[in-house]
Amino acid sequence: MKLRIIRVDLPLKHVFETSQRSVSVVRTILVELEQDGLRGHGEAYEDRLYNTNVEDMVDLLEECREIIEHYALADPVAFWRTLQPILQKNTFAQSAIDCAACDLWGKMKNKPLWKIWGLSIKQVPDSSYCIGLDSLERISDRIAENPNWSIYRVKLGCKSDLQILQMLREKTKASFHVDVNGGWTLETAIKRLEPLQQLGVELLEQPLAADNFTGMARLKKEMKKRNCSIPIIADESWRTEADIERCVGLFDGINLKLVKCGGLIPARQLIAKVKHLGLKLTSANSIESTVGASAISQLAPLLDYISIDGPLLIEKKVGNGIQTDQGKLVYPNENGTGVRVPFR
Repeated sequence: MKLRIIRVDLPLKHVFETSQRSVSVVRTILVELEQDGLRGHGEAYEDRLYNTNVEDMVDLLEECREIIEHYALADPVAFWRTLQPILQKNTFAQSAIDCAACDLWGKMKNKPLWKIWGLSIKQVPDSSYCIGLDSLERISDRIAENPNWSIYRVKLGCKSDLQILQMLREKTKASFHVDVNGGWTLETAIKRLEPLQQLGVELLEQPLAADNFTGMARLKKEMKKRNCSIPIIADESWRTEADIERCVGLFDGINLKLVKCGGLIPARQLIAKVKHLGLKLTSANSIESTVGASAISQLAPLLDYISIDGPLLIEKKVGNGIQTDQGKLVYPNENGTGVRVPFR
């Protein structure tokens, strides 16, 4: 195989703010694997919360170049295992190369991955559209720019949380998925429970700080006492597979991100484990291009909730692939992950 690593900056249409950070440009890498005239692509973005940057990912992949370029891809699982000893220290880089290998393999098989894996795209859940923290006026503008979605994923974690939700509820009948990114204290979370239910929140992600498991236990008790059945999803509270069992009983599900799993191959195995533990699965991707969105869309039939709107948040188009039409996923007539990247 031939390996190509491309650094790509993704400027956002609007500054995207959460309770933890503010972003205007996302730095990413695209990985291209070529064999027998076919090309597969994967993507990974840098994330300071996970101590991951573009330079480290590129350096690590360069360590693997000789192995990769002497490898003839026939089975992406075997390929993943070959690189695992080197790439396990950085699951983001590992995800980019694994998704590229899976994409290439699907193109070699002349089928989309979801079909190879025996899945159906007939009942894929609707995607939400994500709205970052901002002034009420600008948040109102985001809704006006992206109307008629059935679900909006709303970033909260500030003093104006309830005002934001109330304003949005006046403008739409859509369901709300709220992501706090660990921005609430236990006391704030408890106070928010009743208003969240009244305002139509159907999902709550990471209300407390990542390591506040004691607080989560108390919050779940309060929810039971108040008959609040909003599912709570863990994101920052799990970083590795070993963390997931700790989430059982404290959370109702996890946010599955390919960059934390190490790619599509380990994600499939993790999904089976999570389902066995009785947890729900969502994949609310971070800001990434069509390359990353097309990869996770191959697993969408296995998920309970999805947010595959990253390409809509950025100014720069990177390839063709999965599209999202007011929440409905539109799968391309392409093999592999369904992505096509025109440059060489």
